[in-house]
Amino acid sequence: MVYILHPMHVNYKFYDRKEELALLNKLSSSRGFKFIVIYGRRRIGKTRLVQEFLRNKEHTYVFVPKDKTVDLFLYELSNSENIPRFTSISDLLKYLLETNEFIFFDEFQNFYYLDKSVYSDFQKLIDEYKYKQKNISLLVSGSSFSLMKKILGEHSHPLYGRADIVMRLLPLDIDIVMQMLFDAGIEDISERIKFYSVFGGVPKYYELINRMEFSDFESAIKMFFFDIRIPLLKEEGKTILISEFGGEYKTYFSILETIASGKNRLSQIANVFGGKSTTASRYLSLLRNEYEIIRRQTPITDDPKKSRAGIYQIDDNFLKFWFAFVKRYESYYEQRRIEELWNFFLNNYNIFIGKAFEEISREFLIKKNTAGDLPFKFDTIGNWWGTSTDAYNKRIEEIDLIGLNKKHNKVLFIECKWQDLEFNKAQKVLYELKKKSNSVSWSKNKRNEYFGLIAKKIEGKEKLKRNGCIVFDLDDFNGIC
Repeated sequence: MVYILHPMHVNYKFYDRKEELALLNKLSSSRGFKFIVIYGRRRIGKTRLVQEFLRNKEHTYVFVPKDKTVDLFLYELSNSENIPRFTSISDLLKYLLETNEFIFFDEFQNFYYLDKSVYSDFQKLIDEYKYKQKNISLLVSGSSFSLMKKILGEHSHPLYGRADIVMRLLPLDIDIVMQMLFDAGIEDISERIKFYSVFGGVPKYYELINRMEFSDFESAIKMFFFDIRIPLLKEEGKTILISEFGGEYKTYFSILETIASGKNRLSQIANVFGGKSTTASRYLSLLRNEYEIIRRQTPITDDPKKSRAGIYQIDDNFLKFWFAFVKRYESYYEQRRIEELWNFFLNNYNIFIGKAFEEISREFLIKKNTAGDLPFKFDTIGNWWGTSTDAYNKRIEEIDLIGLNKKHNKVLFIECKWQDLEFNKAQKVLYELKKKSNSVSWSKNKRNEYFGLIAKKIEGKEKLKRNGCIVFDLDDFNGIC
């Protein structure tokens, strides 16, 4: 394997990341030594971002492998480029700092497996070069949340406090993904929303979709997950997570699979541990704070710190899909019942897309809110669920989205439907929404209420608007999402 490249070349379009690039350019143009850290989940585009930043700059790129010895790593490194043979990573780093203005170590956390003492070597040389009058930018990236936090965030670790900037690379915004898919030849907004529902804002998946020239969602999903010969992304979830969780990965996988199946309350998740809520809470806390894979969600009208109605959601579209349709049915793969599994997917994926459409609609409304295209500006927006106020027929009610303006006591109730709705059906949905809104106690009898509907296609949309409803369908999403 080649570890050093001068320079890195790419042949596909780079999208967005304007703020991140501006920050990297601003920091690197300042005088002196800079230690820059970039982290984020696998395939989020860390390497690609640094490639774009280093375009037309002389630099050295070093990929840090996980499964090598230090000696083998250094031996292969010396053979890949015309550089001296080193016997220690400390000597290698010193050589690179003396001969380069820009150095990039990719998958930096893997030194943890090669030799943990390397981080002390980095610390000593970083401290030394901070006082030299040399313009050097040392960039490192890492895909492991837990290890990068340990390496850079623990007081006892030698690199604690050494970074000039720690940048977490987040998923791309939905409007950027929509443009990427459009550029890949997928013009139908409905198809693009399906892709986003599975792959979220992770750019590498869209590069793969582009390269393989898929024109529709089902063809891509079959090739990626349900091809009887080589399902390209079948092991992707395992690859992303197993190095994070280590020896306890089976326990974490059981929790995430439970959440993906819809059993997302603490009491339900505790069944993984024989009903022990304390143990479940500890693991859920780690998944939220250490690994940043799940989030705790409460009804939008509740105080999150006090609410007892919290549920847990996987905070990554791809992993949500992988646990729901791949990991959960791994026995089908083992028995080569792929066609059966594919038919199951075809019959059920619209339910999955429907839940994702709620989140996409939320993003859409946030953009409309920012633009001032709604009857009022909400401060916050999210899901709501609670008990019906009808004492004779108690039941759990859910409202897909509620937007609140607390200062002026204004509330927007929205129902989201991943369906084509005829006019009468749309009226019925809005009627049911108004009934459910009576169960929301927030600012009751003082608030100004607005009601709306978002669906794939709505017949009589303009007539509903004239009747005072806020109505959007996918025709309104083009150019915004």
